[in-house]
Amino acid sequence: MPGDEAGKKCAARLTTEELTRIFLEIRPNLERAIERRIHDRDTAQDLAQDIYLKLDRISDLLPQEEDARRYLMRMAIHAALYHHRTESRHVQLLAGALTLFEGHVADPEEHAHARDRMETIERALAELPAKCRDVLYLTRVEGLPREEVAVRLGVSLSLVNKYVVLALKHCAKKLEET
Repeated sequence: MPGDEAGKKCAARLTTEELTRIFLEIRPNLERAIERRIHDRDTAQDLAQDIYLKLDRISDLLPQEEDARRYLMRMAIHAALYHHRTESRHVQLLAGALTLFEGHVADPEEHAHARDRMETIERALAELPAKCRDVLYLTRVEGLPREEVAVRLGVSLSLVNKYVVLALKHCAKKLEET
């Protein structure tokens, strides 16, 4: 029956192997699209590799080859935008820190106290589950939106939100104990 044929085509999804083949075919285009936006060839290659690592999580979302090509290109553009935004945040944070501490000379006691607090935070983070640490790093250091973190780590947005709260409360508790 003709209707059954169309139903089977719509229900079909690309396999991870098919998506990998498509990715390898268009990888140079993905890298060029990223590089045009961030002006860094090495980072463009790294970001394309990050996309490759996500293929197994997205293969069953894509029913046809053309959908996959468009989706992978969108992922490349988004990766470049997030990278650019993260780099801009780092520059702003560093500029703010320079302004904040300009002319300030810490005495040895301040150094020791700051070092102790940093060690406390490092120990607290080491006590957390790996995904919880990853979520905190990606949201607070990399500045990624929680939705992107959920996709990147293959978890729900709800779980990302819970991990952020858990990590921050755990670190605050450990700092209070010292």
